[in-house]
Amino acid sequence: MTGVVEPSGWELSTSAEGPWQPASVPGNWYLDGVDGPETVWYRSQVEVPADWDDGPVEVHVGAADYRATVLWDGVEVGSHTGGFAPFVVPAPGGPGAHELVVRVECPTDEFGTVWPHSKTALRGVMGHHDARPGSWSERGQERSTGGVWGRVSVRPRPEFALRTLRLATEVRGADADLRLVAVVEHHGDEASWVRLRVSLVEDAGAGADRHHLWVDTFVEPGRQEVELTGSLAAPRLWWTWDQGEPHLHLMRTELLVIDGGPSADASTGRVVAADERLVGVRTIEVGADWVWRLNGRPVFVRGLNYIGEQWLSALDADRAAGDVALAVGANLNTLRVHAHVTVPEFYDACDAAGVLVWQDLPMQWGYADSAETYRVARQMVAEVVDLHGWRPSVAYWCAHNESPWNEPWMADEAGRFVPDQNQRLDHELAGLFHRLDPTRPVIANSGAGDGHTYPGWYWGTWRVASEIPGGAFVTEYGAQAAPDLETLRTWLPEDPTHEDWSFHGFQHHEVSRHVGVNVFVNTVEEIVEATQRYQARLLQFATEHYRRRKRERVQGVIPFMLVDPWPCVSWSVVDHLRRPKLGYHSLARAMQPVLTSIEAASDTYPGDDPFDPDPCVFGVWWVNDRHEAYPGASLGWRLVTAEGRELDRAERRVDVFADGARRVLQAGPFDLPPGEYALESWLAAADGRPLGENRWDFSVTDAPAWPAEVTGSAAAEQEEVGS
Repeated sequence: MTGVVEPSGWELSTSAEGPWQPASVPGNWYLDGVDGPETVWYRSQVEVPADWDDGPVEVHVGAADYRATVLWDGVEVGSHTGGFAPFVVPAPGGPGAHELVVRVECPTDEFGTVWPHSKTALRGVMGHHDARPGSWSERGQERSTGGVWGRVSVRPRPEFALRTLRLATEVRGADADLRLVAVVEHHGDEASWVRLRVSLVEDAGAGADRHHLWVDTFVEPGRQEVELTGSLAAPRLWWTWDQGEPHLHLMRTELLVIDGGPSADASTGRVVAADERLVGVRTIEVGADWVWRLNGRPVFVRGLNYIGEQWLSALDADRAAGDVALAVGANLNTLRVHAHVTVPEFYDACDAAGVLVWQDLPMQWGYADSAETYRVARQMVAEVVDLHGWRPSVAYWCAHNESPWNEPWMADEAGRFVPDQNQRLDHELAGLFHRLDPTRPVIANSGAGDGHTYPGWYWGTWRVASEIPGGAFVTEYGAQAAPDLETLRTWLPEDPTHEDWSFHGFQHHEVSRHVGVNVFVNTVEEIVEATQRYQARLLQFATEHYRRRKRERVQGVIPFMLVDPWPCVSWSVVDHLRRPKLGYHSLARAMQPVLTSIEAASDTYPGDDPFDPDPCVFGVWWVNDRHEAYPGASLGWRLVTAEGRELDRAERRVDVFADGARRVLQAGPFDLPPGEYALESWLAAADGRPLGENRWDFSVTDAPAWPAEVTGSAAAEQEEVGS
C-alpha cells in the first residue's frame, strides 16, 4: 500500500466558524490578503483512496510559521512549534472523505515591554529586523509571515520509515570516511532483522556506482537509530566553485527486511523504505584563528548575508537558484542565511553551485529567558541539524545573532534591556550543536568573536575601515542603498512621506549624515543615485582593504547583504525584483578570486583639510585566493580621464604565489588639475590569459582654502609641512 494525496481546494478563515476564503498552500496569509490576526485556520477536504484500507495515515506538513495544530475530522491529532521544520502527525485512516484543518498561530508581543527585547516567539528576522516591514517601530510586527508555507500531503502510515539521515564525511588523504545515522521508525509488533544499504553514484547519479556500504541489525518497534560507517576509496570531493568542482553523488539509502533473521540469505530481503538525495564528500574545519579549511585546504571566505524573502512561500526553486547564481556572479563562495532557515531549494542550489553556507538559528536580538524559549530553541537545534546537517554546502552553525549580552547599543532602543540576557541560553545551544554535529564548527553568538562593523554607516566614515578591520572574520558591514527608480515606483507612493520611507526600512539619520541626502530636500532620483554610489564606494573600499589583510589579520568577509527580502530600502546589493544596484558590480570586482587591488586613501584629492591634504598616490596589489601560483605574471596600472584618455601607465613582471597577497607597485603621486579620473589595474598570466582587473574612480578638486586666521608665515609653514 503506497501513495500520496496532496490536499487541494484550501480555504482560510480568521475564525474556526468562518467565513472562509480561498487560500494558497504553500502560502503565507498576508499574501492571501489577510493582515492583522495572530491565528488563522486552514482547511481542506482529503479523499483517502479505497486501497489504503482502514489503517492510520500520516499528515506531512513541510513547514508552518509559527505554531501549528492539526485537526483531522474535527479532532486534534498533533501540533508543532517553530517556523521552518517539516513535521509528521499521525491520524485515523479509512477510505473516503476527511476534513483536514491546520490552525496556525503567529503571535505578536506588546510593543515596548515585550517586543523588541524580550520576544516570546523564536522567529528571527521574520519577527524582528531592520529589513522587515516596520523595522524597530511600533509597526514592526505588521504584515505577518504566518501561514502553512511548506507542502502538505497525506500518506498511509508505513510499516517502516526512514525519518532522518545524518551524514558526515571526513577526508583522509585521497580517501574518506563516511558515517551515516538513520533514524528508523518501525510500526510493527515485533523486532525485525534489517539491512541498511547505501550506494554512492558519481556525477549526481549519472556516473559510476563505485561505493557500497551496508550494515545488518535488529530494529525494535518504535523509533531508533541505525549507524553505518565505512571508507570510500578515492572519492571525488566537493569543493567551492573557486577551488575546484562541487562533485555530488547520488546517495541511495534502502532499508531491507530479511524475514529469515540473521541466518537467512540477505539477497532475499525486501525493500521497505528508501531515500535518494545528492550529497558531497568533504571536510570543513575552522580553527581558533578563524581560518576556514575545506578538505584540508585554507579557503578565504568571500560572502554575503542572505534573507531571500520575507514570505518564504514566495521563494520558489527558480528564484532561490537565481539568488545563488547572483552570488556566484559576484564572485562569492559563501552565503550566510541570516537569522532564519530558508527554503530547501536554496540549499539544493548551494550544493550544486559549490557555495558554502553559514546557517543561523532563527534568533535575532533579544528573547525572553523562559522555559518555553529554552524548549523551542533546543528543539530547533535538533531540527536544523536533521534538516540540513547532511549537506556539503552547510559549513557553519550559529545559535544567535547579536544577542543582548554582547550588544550594549540595545540599551538605546525601545524597551527593557538586560545586559546578560540570553547568554546562558546561547552557550547551551552552541554545546548542543556540537554534540549533535561534531563535524561542523559553531558560534554561540554572532557579534561576539566575529566582527560586525559599520564604519561609514553607524559611526565614523567609510575610510575608517582602513584603520579597524573589525575582527579576524568580518560578518557584517555595509550601507543602505535605494533600489533603482523603476523598482521604487512599484511600491513607493507618488508623493512619499517620511513615514512611508521609514516603514520600508529607510534609515533617515544615517543617510543624511553619511550620504548627504534626505527625503525633505532631495528628489527620489537624487536619493537613488547618491545612496547607490555611496554604497558601491564603501563596499569596494572596505572589501579590498580586508582582503589585502588576508592571512595577516582577516580570514573572511561577509558584508550585509545580497537581496532585499521585500519591497524596501536595505543594505542589499540587489533589490527585491532582483535588479542589481551599483554596489553589486563594485562588490563583484572587489570579490574576484584573483584581485588586482587598488589601495587608495580617498576618492577625492587633496581632500578638505588644508593642514593634512591627501596625496594623490595609490598602491597596487595582487591578492590570490586560489591555490594556484602564477609565475611570470604581468601586473600593471594606467591612469585615465573620465573620457578614457590615458595619462600614465606602468607594468611589471611578478610571481604570484598561491593563497597570498602582496603590494607590488605604487602609482603616483600625481599632480592633476581638477576633474574626474580613474586608476585601472590588471593582472595577466605569463601566457597572456587575463586573471583579474579593477578600477578606482576618484576626483581631484582645488586645494581647500586656508582658514582666515592662518595667514602670512603660518600659512607658508603649514604649506611646507603639507608638501
